Amino acid sequence: MRIARLLPQSITGQMMAVLAASFVLLLAALTVLEFLEFDSVADTANSDFTVRRLSRVLPIIQSIGPQETTAYLERVSHCHDGYAMSDAPYALLQITDETTAFQSKLVRELSIDEANIRAGFATLYQDDFSYRDCAADEMSFPLQGIVVSIRIAPDRWLSAEVHPHEWHLTPGMSDWLLRSGAAFLIIGGIAVLFVRRVSQPFKTLTDAAGSFAADFEVSELAETGPPDVRHAIRSFNLMQQQVRDEMGRRTHTLAAISHDIRSPLTALRVKAELIENEELRADQIASIEKMERITASALAFLKGESRSEPKRTVDLGALVESVCDDQSETGAAVRFTCTKAIHYSCRADALARAVNNLIENAVKYAGGAAVSVEQSENDIEIVVADRGPGISADELTRALEPFERLSVARNSNTGGFGLGLAIVKAVTEGHEGILSIEPNVPTGLVVTIWLPRSETSRG
Repeated sequence: MRIARLLPQSITGQMMAVLAASFVLLLAALTVLEFLEFDSVADTANSDFTVRRLSRVLPIIQSIGPQETTAYLERVSHCHDGYAMSDAPYALLQITDETTAFQSKLVRELSIDEANIRAGFATLYQDDFSYRDCAADEMSFPLQGIVVSIRIAPDRWLSAEVHPHEWHLTPGMSDWLLRSGAAFLIIGGIAVLFVRRVSQPFKTLTDAAGSFAADFEVSELAETGPPDVRHAIRSFNLMQQQVRDEMGRRTHTLAAISHDIRSPLTALRVKAELIENEELRADQIASIEKMERITASALAFLKGESRSEPKRTVDLGALVESVCDDQSETGAAVRFTCTKAIHYSCRADALARAVNNLIENAVKYAGGAAVSVEQSENDIEIVVADRGPGISADELTRALEPFERLSVARNSNTGGFGLGLAIVKAVTEGHEGILSIEPNVPTGLVVTIWLPRSETSRG
């Protein structure tokens, strides 16, 4: 999980991370192989690298004078490639089959007379060659290495050393790294361009989907990218138009029904008032009022789902406090707490309606409510708690569904129609928030609206 959080989130970033990781792993593998390949001083001496380094230096030494030779050797010598000039071959400690084979290879590869070359094991000290350029802990002296001496003139011998643990960044490896790095940059650049071409339409599609989910405003997207991406964008454009049209038809249909039903309901109410039987008259009027409440509740639910209200920045604490004050004026026991101003961009009327529904439920079924608004590092919490009978754990999820009434007390005569919490959920989700319902201790409910803090600023 921690590694996943460290990875880039975008497709382009992840592609670059994969390419970079592959390049690093390739270098590591080649480094290990290179290290394993030269596991002895004899293997190092017989490598092509040793032949190449001598083939570069030897012609130059043969073409310049003694005074120039000293300056040249100081320039090309370093810790791992040391050279020295002397008037006699280097003092060798032992000649073996390996050093003889090495000497024969140099005779063959460098076209040297066998009488003008000596190769064998020697004891090397820190004052020899260019070992003084080595780091203090790089090698332990004295050490056993191989030295080859080549006659340049009658009293001039060029000696070159090969020491154990020869692995290091050679000129050939440096060239390979440069070429590989350039190839990686070219391939990586092409890959980034390709990935961006593919991912940019997806990013646009993702942003448009988030925007549509927030306010249901249709935003026609240009159909760009590969064929399958263009098909996805075309489907999204069609989908959002169909969703918008369907929601509009549903809202307009219910609004029309509500408008058209008022006249016959009014007529029925007038006729019900003329009924002489008091019990029958009261029953008829109650039924008519119930139909009016059903229509009003359904319209309120659809209005709660609506995202058409423009957002504006408000003091969220003051907004919730005004809702609590309105409830308190009716005689309800509502207590409000908020320690600081919290400025928040929201659909203020919809959010006030959602909070009002929660407080009404708490007052209706528990006799009162404790309301608080708090701001944490990541979000805002609007909490409405009560000490009522609560809701059983297996009914908490069902409580958020439209037209769900969970107890005898919550029936259509004494309560609502199961739309209060559904409206709160719709408003909360319209602000990209989360609605949670949890049991209070020892009894009651705690309903929390979690709102993202990204749309807030400190007051």
